[in-house]
Amino acid sequence: MKPYVEKRLNESTLIRLFSSITQEADLKWHRDRQDRIIEVIHSNGWLFQRDDSVPALLSSGDILEIAANEWHRVIKGNGELIVKITEGKKKKLTKKQKKIAQAAPPPDEITGADFKALNKNVDEANPRQYGAPKGSKRAEELEDASDLYAKGDVKGAARIRRKMEKPHMKESTQLLERQELREMISDISEGMKLDELLKELDQYIQEKKGKSPKGLSKAVKKSLDKKADKRCLTRGSVYSEFRKGLAAFLSSGSRKGMSAHQWAHARVNSAQPSKKWATVKKRKKCPKKKK
Repeated sequence: MKPYVEKRLNESTLIRLFSSITQEADLKWHRDRQDRIIEVIHSNGWLFQRDDSVPALLSSGDILEIAANEWHRVIKGNGELIVKITEGKKKKLTKKQKKIAQAAPPPDEITGADFKALNKNVDEANPRQYGAPKGSKRAEELEDASDLYAKGDVKGAARIRRKMEKPHMKESTQLLERQELREMISDISEGMKLDELLKELDQYIQEKKGKSPKGLSKAVKKSLDKKADKRCLTRGSVYSEFRKGLAAFLSSGSRKGMSAHQWAHARVNSAQPSKKWATVKKRKKCPKKKK
């Protein structure tokens, strides 16, 4: 389990978040196989240390250049640390470096497995179906919601996203296939009020591993349990996938007319263990089908 969550914006850029509940023991010395430029988006007392150097306090707006194979680490502060990472091309190792590497721990490999969107660039992160071209009102609203979410104002982000999608709800349901529409109606009919949604989002932020069902309504858990059992997935990983969908709705947008619940359920429906962005996991033993 890595001590951070991240979202890849494109092939060379990603946003990474270290939680305030990250364990200090998990923040180890490491090195990467490519040059990196680190932009600090938010830091509360976190420090950065290079090999043979004293730790330096990180502040919002700081830019760090880290050479490939340079040993470094971060030291935990009081709150969260959010950074934007721009990667260069991976450098090939010389024969001598390969011999050294065989006797040393492997460099940090970026997988982009977790999905907690804290995106500040809507145009790069949002697919075309989001309907948010550069300079449009929708793009500006998405960016405002993303900024509020990154600052911890979950309620503010939720209000903006709710207001944005309300006019498109009727329009979007007309575009759904009948089978998809029936499933969507079944899911959202058991949905919660706005306050309950906010409670789930707050719970998601506070959880370290995102596997606990705590904070989800009985109706949502019942729906997610059915999906998990039917597809032979662990229930905890499906709960985690659902929460990531809720967070992504606030911070990086959705297709027009989608509610937070619809977007989260859509994420669960499309998630597969083989997909890099997904966190769902297969069970060791599948439940027996009811006759």
